[in-house]
Amino acid sequence: MSLSRLWGALAILLPIVAALAATLSAVDLAYHLRAGEQILAGGGIPRVDTFTFTAAGRDWVDQQWGAQVVLAAVYRLGGWTGLVVLRAALVGLLFGLLFLACRLRGADVRSAAWLSLAAFIVAAPALALRPQLIGMVLLAATLVLIAARRTYPRLFYLVPVIVALWANIHGSFFLGPVVLGLAWLEDVRDKAPSAPRTLLVAFAAALVTLLNPFGPTVWTYAVGLSTNPEITARITEWQPTTLRTIPGVVFFASAFAVAVLLGRRGRPTGWPTLAWLAVFFVIGAYAIRGVAWWPLGAAFAIAGLVIIDRESTPERPTPPIGRRINTAIVAALVIVGVVLLPIWRPTDPGLGAPQGVLTDAPSGITAALRVTARPGDRLFNPQPWGSWLEFALPELPVAIDSRIELFPVATWSDFETVASGRDGWQSIVERWGVTLMLVPKGDALADELKTEGWQRIYDGADGLLYARTGR
Repeated sequence: MSLSRLWGALAILLPIVAALAATLSAVDLAYHLRAGEQILAGGGIPRVDTFTFTAAGRDWVDQQWGAQVVLAAVYRLGGWTGLVVLRAALVGLLFGLLFLACRLRGADVRSAAWLSLAAFIVAAPALALRPQLIGMVLLAATLVLIAARRTYPRLFYLVPVIVALWANIHGSFFLGPVVLGLAWLEDVRDKAPSAPRTLLVAFAAALVTLLNPFGPTVWTYAVGLSTNPEITARITEWQPTTLRTIPGVVFFASAFAVAVLLGRRGRPTGWPTLAWLAVFFVIGAYAIRGVAWWPLGAAFAIAGLVIIDRESTPERPTPPIGRRINTAIVAALVIVGVVLLPIWRPTDPGLGAPQGVLTDAPSGITAALRVTARPGDRLFNPQPWGSWLEFALPELPVAIDSRIELFPVATWSDFETVASGRDGWQSIVERWGVTLMLVPKGDALADELKTEGWQRIYDGADGLLYARTGR
């Protein structure tokens, strides 16, 4: 294995190994699995909420139904281990495609590898297994076709197909027409004959986003999700990116690094490149969740400008000992990846998953609810656990889950009143017909429940469970 091939392998294998080592968060994943299973079972794409009792019957624009089908199908085939492997495969594909896109933009092998690995470091907090990760892969695939649009013009017509799929996967589909518009600006600047074709494909990509079960409503959903004040007030990842968080520090540091690299070139950077950087910087600065997209767009934009090894300099032949060392490095990474697979771990009986795989899924509470929950019960729960509980116990309606946009402002206000034990919480619980109360350890609400006739039926490291007396 030559040194250049080692760089290419590292750009893909290192993110894969990191993905295998990371846990799966159930916060979003679990409700997507339940919805996907419902679709696969013949129940159709959800149109109204049936998971909670506070939003039951409300319209649900389940724009991410395509990703849910993929996730549920993999879970059917391979369980939690299958999902771990899927996440690792998606992460490897994402940065493999980004590496290829950078190469097609003119970067040498080592530059493309470094850009891909730097993008991985910046995007790492956003690589949870959820529809967004599939959307990131689709963006990377789109960037590859954009980079090759002048060399392989026929392949460029696949972009609308990707965007049509994207519109049924994740709300980030709007980035498809956006990056095509940026590519068109490059063609205009370069006076390329392909400019009309690029503009045509951009219009086609915008049009095919309507090929989904909800029609133009998906655009309202995508825009509304990021501008809804209730969401931005309650969910950290939808708040503006600041230096008060680690992802924010990494984001601004990477933006500064890009500025320094461009400044050291000694000649002006073309305005289309600056447009690429500006668009993705604004997306990253607008919300912490947008940081995921910045490194992909930035790496692509500067790929042909920041070159470590000039292509005009032939690569020196790698001596046999060097090739053996390179091969050993790759083999070691593969072995580490195999060792990290969850199939070697014992199963957590409460979760039905290999130990250490899931987070935001309380094992003891889940096991207790399986024993104590009865038909007709309603569970008041902390919001981060809602997604897991409605997946693990589908017959038990929960109060709140991670579909933040689904719940009216009044419901959120009532939920926060109960969760904090403020005056009036008892009447809200009565109105909602709650029969089970799930409280985190040390929560002030636990003291209130002791004096209000609730019986503690579980006390574990992950929380407390109370039942209404006489339920």
